[in-house]
Amino acid sequence: MNTATIQLAITNTYVDGVEIETDAIVAVPVPYPTDPDEREEWAYEHIFPETGAGRDGDAYYEAKVVASTDPELTGKTFEFGG
Repeated sequence: MNTATIQLAITNTYVDGVEIETDAIVAVPVPYPTDPDEREEWAYEHIFPETGAGRDGDAYYEAKVVASTDPELTGKTFEFGG
């Protein structure tokens, strides 16, 4: 399996209005899926685990790829929760 290293800028927005920004560097499998359902599954498996800041309660998470060894992934934004 081929992988790419990505750098994520993550914003965690909690229901009480608190925003916490974090970042992460992770290896993800490539190529990025073309099918929308597979893309969602890929994101939940490889990006979602990097979100959250240890707080309880409902939250919205946004993770943006700010750098990547695979140019196709750079600039992609993933959203979870709501």
